[in-house]
Amino acid sequence: MPTLNPGDFAVFAVLAAATVTDLKWMRVPNKLTFGAMALGIGYSFVAIGPLASVLGILLAFALMFPGWKLGGAVRAGDAKLLMAVGAFFGPLEILRACLFTYILNLPFGLVVLAVKGRLGNVVPAVRAGVQRGLGNTSVPEPTLTVVPMVPVVVGAVLMTRFTGVLKWW
Repeated sequence: MPTLNPGDFAVFAVLAAATVTDLKWMRVPNKLTFGAMALGIGYSFVAIGPLASVLGILLAFALMFPGWKLGGAVRAGDAKLLMAVGAFFGPLEILRACLFTYILNLPFGLVVLAVKGRLGNVVPAVRAGVQRGLGNTSVPEPTLTVVPMVPVVVGAVLMTRFTGVLKWW
């Protein structure tokens, strides 16, 4: 088990608050995500270096943006939450956290959609989202079922911190 540092406790507190807001109101507030990013950058001056913090934020954005833009598999608040985690963890760890997020998102989302009786809408919604993301604005907006993704992000971050899976360095 890795040694926990003060940044881990800050990340876990932010993830706990984000879980509550996501499950209760289906959103992650900007005050929480941007505040955590600022805190992470401040923390990084001592722990990992400010460059690593900024690279963690930028990499999380680059990896989560396609999921947001192409079909809404990732919502903006979830992407910003991973950017905040990237501010604490830096680029190598946020790479793993983002990969785990995508890996865990599909089965979690399918289970939630099946429970809500909306599984039949997946293929048409993805097709419409991809077409709109590629600039075809004549495609109507699909009716989406919002799936709270913060629990997936929490699982991804825990797997990143407490397992060696996908750790190539």
